[in-house]
Amino acid sequence: MEEKDPKIEFFADPISYENEDGDRVSTVSWREAGEPYQTQTTIIHKNVPSAGVLVLTALAFTVLGAFIASLVFLARFVDVRSIASAIGENKRTAVVESPAPDQGANNDGRNGSGAPAALPDPNIQLPTPAPSQSTPNMNFGAGLNELYDENAAGVVIVNSYSGSPRSSTHTGTGSGFFITQDGYILTNAHVVEDASVVRITTLDGSVYDAAIVGSDVKTDIAVLRAPAEAVMQVLTIGDSERVRTGDFVLAIGHPTGEELSFTATFGMVGAVNRSVTIDGVRNEYVQIDAAINPGNSGGPLFDMNGLVVGVNSAKTVVASYDEDGEPINAEGLGFALPINTAMETAHDLIAQGSIVRPGIGLSTVFVTPETAEKYNIPVGGLVYTVTEGGPAHQAGLYADDIITKADDVIIDNNEALGAYIRTKAFGDTVEILYWRDGEYHTCVLTVGDLNAIGSKVLDNAYGGARYGIQVR
Repeated sequence: MEEKDPKIEFFADPISYENEDGDRVSTVSWREAGEPYQTQTTIIHKNVPSAGVLVLTALAFTVLGAFIASLVFLARFVDVRSIASAIGENKRTAVVESPAPDQGANNDGRNGSGAPAALPDPNIQLPTPAPSQSTPNMNFGAGLNELYDENAAGVVIVNSYSGSPRSSTHTGTGSGFFITQDGYILTNAHVVEDASVVRITTLDGSVYDAAIVGSDVKTDIAVLRAPAEAVMQVLTIGDSERVRTGDFVLAIGHPTGEELSFTATFGMVGAVNRSVTIDGVRNEYVQIDAAINPGNSGGPLFDMNGLVVGVNSAKTVVASYDEDGEPINAEGLGFALPINTAMETAHDLIAQGSIVRPGIGLSTVFVTPETAEKYNIPVGGLVYTVTEGGPAHQAGLYADDIITKADDVIIDNNEALGAYIRTKAFGDTVEILYWRDGEYHTCVLTVGDLNAIGSKVLDNAYGGARYGIQVR
């Protein structure tokens, strides 16, 4: 009799079913002699999603990805936008109304520029900076239109005239802004320089005469006084110590004049405490890249809370020179005097009517060792301009003279002469050693009051060109 294969004791029929992935599979089991059961599973038909399923799956993942990206974007800016929505609530209204002195200008008195001066008020109380907790560092340009709408009414056009009120010549246009409810206006000193008549125009087109309370050449700040009925809005003063590089700022002013009045420009703070020379006077400024043009002079610079943190200036800036004495040109540079400095000056002008500051009536350009060697001239302060009738003029100095010493101080850098003069008081004398046409000379000048010296350039003479130094 034929024997069966002793190796296989049992063989089960195949079992077909659908697994959890939707695949059709077949399972078969067997057992060899003396061994445990064994099972083998084979996929008969693989479950492949249809084209429609694939499209739906891709769409679902796309929507999910967009949702996650939106959450990330919103999370990045949610705090800033929350702050932006609270601008109106956070703005401080702590401007203190001061007792109003007589509205009439003192027509018998004159300020440093020769224009009619308002009576000084030693009891004036000016706005103080907003407290820290109400000035968060808001570094995003949200709500710029709201910032403009909420503050434009506090800005004015400032027009200056020479001559008499009945027969006057328009000499310039700038900007200004109200700092008290009784009509005090902050602007730049150069906007009202040598003006005998000043008129302001408010946002609604109304025109008012304004008296010059006082003017300070050193800080380029002047205070005007308009009738109380001219005040449409008092701007809120901020704290310029809180301004940081990278903060966003908004300027309102009148670039090029009334044709473009009440223009807003936006930018970023490029630097703080930037030491630059503007028309021969050195100050610390907030550097910005918001467009600032001549008619913007004296206008307010706002932070993103609508607080005034600076007074814009648009005069010629000479910050540095190349090795040949040529000024370095750059774009995107604007400068604003910090509001803390401006308000200190304004307080003194309102209380006293003037500020006595030492001055000698000249401007200089530093001759570097490289330029000195190239043109065979000494290192020192080359006289760029001399003010007619000022101390330097009276002492015999002229354009293109090169000052090498002031008393015992060697003029070996761009700041040496000015820094030394600022240590002097009105009426002090200074011995000057200067070089002219190959020879050294000395003269003695008497320090005057910078605010009373004036600004007319002697003989319209400007130095530097003969040595390749072009100052623009």
